[in-house]
Amino acid sequence: MHSHLEKTEYEPFKRLLLEISYDGSEYSGWQVQPHCETVQLVLQQLLRRLYGGKSINVLGSSRTDAGVHAVGFAACYLCPERPDIPTPKLMTALNSMLPSAIRIRNIEEVPLSFHARYDAIGKAYTYVLNFGKESPFTSKYTWHIRTKTDITAMRQAAEMLVGTHDYSSFVVERHKYDNAIRTIQSIDFIFTGSMLCISFKGNGFLYKMIRCIVGALESVGRGYITVEQFKTIFEAKDRTQAPETAPAHGLFLVKVFYDQSEMDSFELKTIPFCMNISEKPSRIKT
Repeated sequence: MHSHLEKTEYEPFKRLLLEISYDGSEYSGWQVQPHCETVQLVLQQLLRRLYGGKSINVLGSSRTDAGVHAVGFAACYLCPERPDIPTPKLMTALNSMLPSAIRIRNIEEVPLSFHARYDAIGKAYTYVLNFGKESPFTSKYTWHIRTKTDITAMRQAAEMLVGTHDYSSFVVERHKYDNAIRTIQSIDFIFTGSMLCISFKGNGFLYKMIRCIVGALESVGRGYITVEQFKTIFEAKDRTQAPETAPAHGLFLVKVFYDQSEMDSFELKTIPFCMNISEKPSRIKT
């Protein structure tokens, strides 16, 4: 009957879409993998308990690497008819049982045919650089930059990346993709005190793409390469010519978009780890 849906050991009754926040420093990324603690694994184990031992497969909107954080990661799963847990109760139960590094921000019902990954039209990521003093708290969620940095040059380099381009120079494991052509809608530089948030909106990002870009922008800012050299590296479509990748712990997946107007109007208003976790996000439209 539901041949187009992922296989389940029960008849699918409805599909729920979760918006999830997590501290990536405690996990080996989102996706289940052997001998590792991942966010997907923790969530699936808990859902199995809540649904009476039924195996629940949670589909993520993307993967996140070990150490990368999320404010608004999106994932969905097919629910069995029994037990039918009301959404508010499910959210309360999950948040009371999940480890403190993972929280469910929102849950809503979506069509059975909905897919968290394939129906996504874009994502917003933010990378946080700290130009001030390091503290035990900022060191976990920001990349601490100790030297004088030319932000104007970084902006000039970043402007070249906006639009539809081949980002091969900023992708790890390029051979795994048919092409590296993607569209970056915007790259914004937002200062909050000594913190600089470089905020990206785009239709999709390749493996470690943002971290590769930020690593190159940081090299421009510190004067290791010029804006002209950055342009040459970008146009070379060759990862080996680009500077090192930025560390994972400064990167946040902020939002997954399923509605174009929501994506167009979205703006980062504060540092990702200061975003109000209890604030109800704007409704995801399908």
